[in-house]
Amino acid sequence: MELSEHKLNLLERMTLKSYELKKSLKKIHTFGKTKISLLFIPHSNENIVKVEISHYTLGFLFLIIVSLLSLGLSFFGYYLYTRNDHQDIYNRGNTEKVFFLHHDLMGDILENTIDDLASETEDLYKVTWERSLRDTKTNEEMGLIQDEPEKIEVANASNLDSNMKIYTYTVEKFAEVFDSLSNLKANFQNSMDYLETRESIFESMPRGRPLGPGVGLITSTYGHREDPFYVDVGEFHNGIDFASANGTPIYATAPGVVADASSSDGGLGMHVRINHENGFFTMYGHCSKLLVAEGDIVKRGDIIAHVGSTGKATGSHLHYEVHIGLDPPINPQEFINID
Repeated sequence: MELSEHKLNLLERMTLKSYELKKSLKKIHTFGKTKISLLFIPHSNENIVKVEISHYTLGFLFLIIVSLLSLGLSFFGYYLYTRNDHQDIYNRGNTEKVFFLHHDLMGDILENTIDDLASETEDLYKVTWERSLRDTKTNEEMGLIQDEPEKIEVANASNLDSNMKIYTYTVEKFAEVFDSLSNLKANFQNSMDYLETRESIFESMPRGRPLGPGVGLITSTYGHREDPFYVDVGEFHNGIDFASANGTPIYATAPGVVADASSSDGGLGMHVRINHENGFFTMYGHCSKLLVAEGDIVKRGDIIAHVGSTGKATGSHLHYEVHIGLDPPINPQEFINID
């Protein structure tokens, strides 16, 4: 008999199904353990905060919010329906007390979770805004500073007033938990929006050495210096000079659009200017060969020219400048050291 004609018995089919189920559960478990990493880079570029959160945690937080909404709406609707029917609450008091106390315990667990989230949001706020939420005037609105609800002691299960207090307290607790989560979400979103803006500025900022890591010897720094062509004559040097062999590749230090790629008899000679986002632009002078033209879009790390000695130059080197808007040039050393 051929293999295709062989029929599996019940035990064999159950074994195959069990094996397929184990493989599916293993894939789900692997996906759940996978973590998402968030890097928060402060203005000072120190104390980088890394937050790792797994898919399991994301799922757990989603379930908390869904449970919160469902329970809060259920209790609120129940309260409206039964608020004038005290006798019915009295008759069912003994059984409902257990139900309310159970959810009161769930509320305590949710409050502890929110406390942890509030602490993490506080840290995130400090990173993004460089001050504490508790130093602001809107702490109560932000949901991080709240008065603890009065704890209720239930002395007698047959006491109608006690049961109503448990019910009211539980509904109020879940309403406060919902408000706290909503406020925390707003605070977190504000910080994330700010960090996204900071990330955009960072991505458009010139970073690193224009000749590549470790390439080129700095022969002249930013600031006042003696003119290399005229003895005892001072001048202000707008950038940094990197001495290197003729033909060494020059790289764009940030993404942008080539605003100028031309040559002049003196000054910077053959040069390239790149406009970046957020008002930054960079200059690359004394090139021997230009590899881009005006209007070209370049990425960080693209080769835009080769080192040379054109223009007012005493030898083969790259003159590199960093500007922001119409302000005077900035010391490129601050941006070279970022990477």
